Amino acid sequence: MALAAFAKQAAGSLGLRCSAPLCALATRGYATVVDGLSYSKEHEWVKADGGSATVGITDFAQEELGDLVYVELPEVGSTVTAGERFSVVESVKAASDVISPVTGEVTEVNASLSDDSSKVNSDPFGEGWMIKVKLADEGELAGLMDPKAYTDFCESGAH
Repeated sequence: MALAAFAKQAAGSLGLRCSAPLCALATRGYATVVDGLSYSKEHEWVKADGGSATVGITDFAQEELGDLVYVELPEVGSTVTAGERFSVVESVKAASDVISPVTGEVTEVNASLSDDSSKVNSDPFGEGWMIKVKLADEGELAGLMDPKAYTDFCESGAH
């Protein structure tokens, strides 16, 4: 699938619109990003919706990790803290911590990843989402990057 088409599909699976200029920008080198999401320097994405958020790893992260074979998720009702590990993912290359970009109570986990962790590789912004969180502080979202800033960050090699 062409990267621009992937960006539009990913945006659609999140109920977002991926504008043509953004899709062109987002797919020109490193990885796809989706308009309407926020991004962390640790390569997680956040879709805020009122006082809650959906969290997953970015296309860049899943590409760097390679084929995932295992995803460990927190328990519903547990608390995740911005800047701290909330998950571990294992790939054929290595195991990596997933760092929470926000603080809050886990309200839902993507249990389907236990049976098919490859969803994170094939659809990181859709079926590969990891957790849903009731945000403790919506102000944390201001510290995350928008799609253009994240694309620039990835292209800069600062990661």
